[in-house]
Amino acid sequence: METGDVPGWFWEVLDTARPSLSALESWLETQPRGVLEDYALAYLEAAESLIDFSEGVTVDGAVWSEDSTEDLCMWVVGQGRAFWRATVEGTWELADAAEAYLGRPSPLMWEVTQWDDQVRRPEHAGYRSPGALVQGVYRTRFGQDLNERLTAG
Repeated sequence: METGDVPGWFWEVLDTARPSLSALESWLETQPRGVLEDYALAYLEAAESLIDFSEGVTVDGAVWSEDSTEDLCMWVVGQGRAFWRATVEGTWELADAAEAYLGRPSPLMWEVTQWDDQVRRPEHAGYRSPGALVQGVYRTRFGQDLNERLTAG
């Protein structure tokens, strides 16, 4: 993915809400179905642009699982456009971002965002990340699984 493929509005939403999941939740709850779908797709496309999850990222000589690599990439996106861009363009390696993700000292001269885990609606409690929250909001508002909707259509 080229860095311009992720829409600017997507990054603006993350930047405005960060670090408050409840602020993101409020925004998501006011958007039409298509915007929620576009948000979810943009988040996933940005994450997938970092690495093929099935290849895994190597940290401390160990190759991470596909799920752990996906979690890392979703976290990188949640850090915002500048952090994501520096990673996707190779300013630093994904393994360096993994060190920051793990809370270890990292060669990245970057302050990472710790999103809070507060959501207003109890039914969204299982979706406490900026990438997953859209899934809970979509299910609450439209009574459908967002992933199923996106893969069916």
